[in-house]
Amino acid sequence: MDAPAAPLPAPARSPEYPAERRLRVSVELTNICNFTCPFCPQAFKHADSTPLGAPYDRRQGLMSRATFERAIDECNRVAETVELGFFGEQTLHRDYLEFVRSLRERNFRLELSTNVSFVTRETMQAWIDARVDLVRLSLDAVTPEVFNRARPGKVRDLAGRLAPERERMKAINDKVRYWLALPEHLPTRLVFVKSSHNQGDERERFLAHWTPCLGPDDRILMKQVLTYGGKTADPLVLAHRCNVWELRYLMIDWRGVVSPCNLDTNMDLALGNVNQHSIHELYNGAVANDLRKRTGCLKDLTPCRTCVDGNNWSRNETFANPLYEAARAGV
Repeated sequence: MDAPAAPLPAPARSPEYPAERRLRVSVELTNICNFTCPFCPQAFKHADSTPLGAPYDRRQGLMSRATFERAIDECNRVAETVELGFFGEQTLHRDYLEFVRSLRERNFRLELSTNVSFVTRETMQAWIDARVDLVRLSLDAVTPEVFNRARPGKVRDLAGRLAPERERMKAINDKVRYWLALPEHLPTRLVFVKSSHNQGDERERFLAHWTPCLGPDDRILMKQVLTYGGKTADPLVLAHRCNVWELRYLMIDWRGVVSPCNLDTNMDLALGNVNQHSIHELYNGAVANDLRKRTGCLKDLTPCRTCVDGNNWSRNETFANPLYEAARAGV
């Protein structure tokens, strides 16, 4: 009778990074999304190709508890900031609330991103319990007709009931208003991606609607639309150079696969898997060192060969509540 196979050795752990070397890490609980926004590769996940040619055919799934715990253990050693998010709607993970609450004790800033569609009162309480440092709510619209065009997909109300098509925007707005009205709500960014799908007076309507609701640490963030490494197209895209290495980015997808690029939604620039190697080994190993020489907009690799815009934040705008701005200025 064959002897049982010996257990595999545990992967190495990263050394503790000093503050000046720490990374900005995105931990992707899932790459599944209930929205198919026209400026996002999720809209083309069942298509034969994307508008600009870079593939998006990565297998979809949910991060296991073991991978989550391994990723967070590594992040406590090397990360300055961890964002629960990368690609997909993170609140769709069946263990989302438990995972968030487990991060109350941590060695990094914790940030969250969500399209708000499945957020409930319980979700918001979990954010508060975990003392999240920053919450990003991706909205892109404030009126129903624009929202239904720019952000198609299922939406649930605060109680978790599925909202009919005509009530989608109302359900989202009600949830955001509820969150901002909570005295204990955490610093928040209301995100409006400026694309060809929400032009006209939607920007002004958005600002007029939400600016008076902001607390002293809240902001509206109006972002430039991107192509996600040459997967989507929009007339408002602006050229920009690659900056992922200087920003010290690291993406960990739901399988534990690691990429240095926040626009590499297909994980074509994979460095390896955090379940098998430490982040330190992956970020400083032979594959990473080779990619440092070969990556960048319009270089020979996918998605770099179709990427023209990098992380173009040059026209991002932020807006605060004038009431608090005046108070800070002593007016």
